[in-house]
Amino acid sequence: MPGNPQPWKGNDWENHCQRLLKKRYASPPGSYQHIPSTTQGDYGLEGYAADGTGYQCYAAQEWADSKQLYEKQRNKITRDIGTFIANEKELVKILGAIKISLWNFVVPYWNNKDLLEHAKKKETAVRPLKLKHVGRDFRIAILTEEDFATEVQLLAHLNLYQFDVAAPPVAAADLASWMADKGKLELVANLSRKAALIGAGKSEEKKRKFEARMVAHYISGNTVLGRLQQEQPETYGRVIEYKVSRENNLEAETYSTNKVPAQFLEATLQQYRSELTDVPGISPRVAESLAHEAVSDWLLRCPMDFD
Repeated sequence: MPGNPQPWKGNDWENHCQRLLKKRYASPPGSYQHIPSTTQGDYGLEGYAADGTGYQCYAAQEWADSKQLYEKQRNKITRDIGTFIANEKELVKILGAIKISLWNFVVPYWNNKDLLEHAKKKETAVRPLKLKHVGRDFRIAILTEEDFATEVQLLAHLNLYQFDVAAPPVAAADLASWMADKGKLELVANLSRKAALIGAGKSEEKKRKFEARMVAHYISGNTVLGRLQQEQPETYGRVIEYKVSRENNLEAETYSTNKVPAQFLEATLQQYRSELTDVPGISPRVAESLAHEAVSDWLLRCPMDFD
């Protein structure tokens, strides 16, 4: 479905959208104009470009299911298009000779095609009014952050935006299936051997829990990595560079360390997590997930070995 259902506070989403739009229309300067809503509202338009494209941003709050989300977004379009129509005189003063031909409704996420149908009904209702600030072929479109991939990456590079997703939980059945997969037998054997060294003196039950936790970190961390690669490929590339660079030194470090395996494991995790926090464009939560993914990967594949 379009977008990311991660919740946003209304003002945070609007501020984020304004940063994206100012990047999109950065050249030439003045191609985009933000319309503040601090005094008399935004007249159903939070910004517009010189090419006649208008933007209205909205992050629905406290929705529990698809039906609630659709209703909130549908009602918001209805209200804002009503405001956009009613404030013809005021908008003509703001827009001057520019006519809005495309009204973009920018949301974090939407998942009901009926919203498109509602948008089409509203745009066909606007056209016959022949408003002075509206183009003859007026259209309404629904956008998400996915439509601003280039701008998101630019903001991430400047650390003005951070990729932030929670590592998904791994179901017990999926975990058991992964560990029982014949193609993973060598990886599981590597982990089991090293778990015995890391948890020397611990019970067999604690050893099994440690192994399960490492595999869960690996699976969920790979999901986060996949999302990062899809949404921010340049940031993903920098993360992989960090990982490869750290991995290249691990074999020598595990051979020469004076730390016991458990201490070395924890020190490696903490150091790599700290390094990831220096990568622009990822949140501390993502840095945590990716650090755990890397450590579990190194244990499974043997760049981190204690023999």
